[in-house]
Amino acid sequence: MSNIVKVQRRLDFRNGSASHGWNTEGQINSHNVVLQDYFTGISLDTTNTWTVGLPGTSDTIAISQVAGGSVLMTTGTADNDSCHLGSAIIFSGNKRAYMEVDITITDVSGTGVFVGFSDAAGESNNYMAIHYPADSLDTPASDAAGFVIDADHASSSIMIASVKGNTDTTPVDLGVDWADGERRTLRVELVGDGTAAAFYMRDSDGTTSTPITGYLADSVTASTLLSVCVHAITRANDGSNTVRIHSIKAGELL
Repeated sequence: MSNIVKVQRRLDFRNGSASHGWNTEGQINSHNVVLQDYFTGISLDTTNTWTVGLPGTSDTIAISQVAGGSVLMTTGTADNDSCHLGSAIIFSGNKRAYMEVDITITDVSGTGVFVGFSDAAGESNNYMAIHYPADSLDTPASDAAGFVIDADHASSSIMIASVKGNTDTTPVDLGVDWADGERRTLRVELVGDGTAAAFYMRDSDGTTSTPITGYLADSVTASTLLSVCVHAITRANDGSNTVRIHSIKAGELL
């Protein structure tokens, strides 16, 4: 997480004149915010900021003009209809990239969601960068790391998973279920030598004082350029479902 810098200003009065100085506590944040979007515009910027993939028959991604701003992903009615939202492919483990998404999933029992880094903004056909159907991981991406919530796994468990150079890591169940309509903030940081991934999750309303954390060693190829991605997919012919993204932030070392 970003370090907090406290700055205080001190006034000294001597012989009727005043001077001031600065006291600084804490380490300066070495990360540069490269991407920050609260989706407060009239329409989604698909020219300069976002790549949108809608491989299904009736999938949509559009700005939803609600308080604070958001973008609404609506998956199609058919099984495996999907939506892909991805940034430019510019982030890497070599630069210790991080990303953070504030997100609401409406119907967890009928939806699959991936939030994290991937080597492509979207996947061909109706896929997410990482799936978790049944008892085995499915990774269309060659390099990716993120959170996976997949109704095809027959649970609402929040998982963390990754793939490095087409080799899957062992996914980890964080031991928390995602309830319908619940809003959470998810953060992924590429740490260490740039191949490991640290995961942080908290309730977006601030009710969880201590973030739930996870860690996967040897997650991605440090030199591979990655996109910040949110993918959503209809599961089990459950009909159209929605995923609301309230904000996305990302950055890397200066």
